[in-house]
Amino acid sequence: MFIGKLSEKSGVSVKTIRFYEEIALIKRPQRSGKYRVYDDSYIEILTMIKLAKTYGFTLKELTALATEKAQHGLIPIDLLRNEIDKKREIHIKHIQEIELKLVGLTDLEARVARYNQCLLEDS
Repeated sequence: MFIGKLSEKSGVSVKTIRFYEEIALIKRPQRSGKYRVYDDSYIEILTMIKLAKTYGFTLKELTALATEKAQHGLIPIDLLRNEIDKKREIHIKHIQEIELKLVGLTDLEARVARYNQCLLEDS
């Protein structure tokens, strides 16, 4: 398939696909004449990249994983698990921060209610 069809099927813009090729995040496809021809595996690769970005991976981190894949034929699973564990820890920390803010909001609500009650009693 040509780049326009890949873009349509993957939900990734043509410009972004070309950029990913430039930074070696994805390999350059075979050519048919002057056109790049992508197989279906690119849809899965681009989907995984989109997911990884959604979960906090940077292009630099993804490019490092792509380099490992190019060198070894696969992404070393231990390396991938290590990177995923780092992201999990970051998200767990964010959840804990949000939970503290929720507790704080509940406390603020109670304080305002008590303050209002005092004002009503004083009048």
